[in-house]
Amino acid sequence: MTLAPEAWTSEFRKSEDANNLEKDKFSAKSDIERARASKMEEDKPSSSNKGKDIDVGSASETKMIGKLYAQLEIDVGSASENKIFAQLDMDVGSASENKGVQTGSKRTLASLLSTTDFNRYYKEHSESRRATPRLLDMEKIRDIIRSIQNQEERLRDCYSEEFKLAKKSDFIEMVMLDAVFIIEFMKEYSKNDEGPNRFEPRTILDIREDLILLENQLPFFIIQKIYDKYNRARQDPTAIPFFDLVTSHSKNYTFLKNIETNLSVKKSRHFTDLLRNFMLNGARQPNGARKLNGSSNPIMLRHNAVKLRAAGVEFEVAEDKCLLNITFEKGVLKIPLLEVDYHFERAVRNIMALEQCLYQNEAYVCSYIKFMDHLIDSAEDVGLLVGKKIITHRLGNDAAVSVMINKLCENISDPYTYYDDICEKMNDHCDSLLNRMKATLELVYFPHVWRGTGTIAAAVLLMLTLIQTITSVKSVF
Repeated sequence: MTLAPEAWTSEFRKSEDANNLEKDKFSAKSDIERARASKMEEDKPSSSNKGKDIDVGSASETKMIGKLYAQLEIDVGSASENKIFAQLDMDVGSASENKGVQTGSKRTLASLLSTTDFNRYYKEHSESRRATPRLLDMEKIRDIIRSIQNQEERLRDCYSEEFKLAKKSDFIEMVMLDAVFIIEFMKEYSKNDEGPNRFEPRTILDIREDLILLENQLPFFIIQKIYDKYNRARQDPTAIPFFDLVTSHSKNYTFLKNIETNLSVKKSRHFTDLLRNFMLNGARQPNGARKLNGSSNPIMLRHNAVKLRAAGVEFEVAEDKCLLNITFEKGVLKIPLLEVDYHFERAVRNIMALEQCLYQNEAYVCSYIKFMDHLIDSAEDVGLLVGKKIITHRLGNDAAVSVMINKLCENISDPYTYYDDICEKMNDHCDSLLNRMKATLELVYFPHVWRGTGTIAAAVLLMLTLIQTITSVKSVF
């Protein structure tokens, strides 16, 4: 998996006395290059203890846990909520201007809001108990810290770059704060479709978008481990299973709302991978003519939607819910409904970046977007697809959709294509002179009943005039 560790490390000490983390900035030439620089790889079996619980009982480790717990209470107790949200507004404002894959040393929303979330619980806990305020039960905190410590090596191996943290406890605190925030946000989101009541609607949308950024990912395995421990400690029989919790949140994206959850979705590594698996859910496996073409010169569609229509290609919306299941048979191109809103671009851009890093030979979403890019060159192409109910959008005008689709494929290297067979058939159809002549006859002379009636009437009149002329010539001779 591709991630930028720096994006998680720049804001986990909110108090002024603990602001000593080393910050690291890096630059790249493109979204994909930046994503590659922060690549999160599959778990590597470099240690026999990796991913397994080990005993944590040494005096030094116990002392470290105690210090970390104490520091958490100091951080939360001294954190200024207004100050945090002031910084949050600044970060969100700059983030919203760049809808691409963001990397570098920008503070993550999850990190900022983790402390805010703890701060609220700290106050609520104090008022309800009317006693010495405690962040959480000491033993529960110890369990969470031990869980993260047991998985530390596996967690670090998930990232391509080393974390530049001053102390080991900083890494554990980082993971715990973000994991707890994500869990609490997901839980409250499951109770209220409009999002947690503690945040403003704008902030909720910003959090949702921040959670899918490729470089902001935290592996699901550690979040699930903490979530399961939390539910066991509470002995809550009504607790929602972890993947039901995260999938219910992810399906709030308009272009994924009709997709059903299956086993492949539950194997997702993190939120960006989850969105990709949702998009691929129900996709037909490439076989035969649909198999990916690994040649250096893949077959590309040479004609946009308007030109295809001029060559006699019919457009229909497919009943299939999977966006990738495009078909072309007997001159009819069937494309599943694509719903585009203001969140579509960022979600798809991060999925495409993930495929460029981890799924280079299975870049199905990249192939789909490239196919749509070749199909759409202008607002006129979008208008045709909107008229056929293949595309619906909320971007204000068709030109905005065209620009967005065309920009998504910038800096995308994809020597493979999922649609070789379809592109070849459509190119052959358009190259046929007979098909073009038939299409011209249909579109120009018989587009509707009235034009067709007029064409027939004109043809009959022409024939009668010709007959009369011939008769007149014969009578002269």
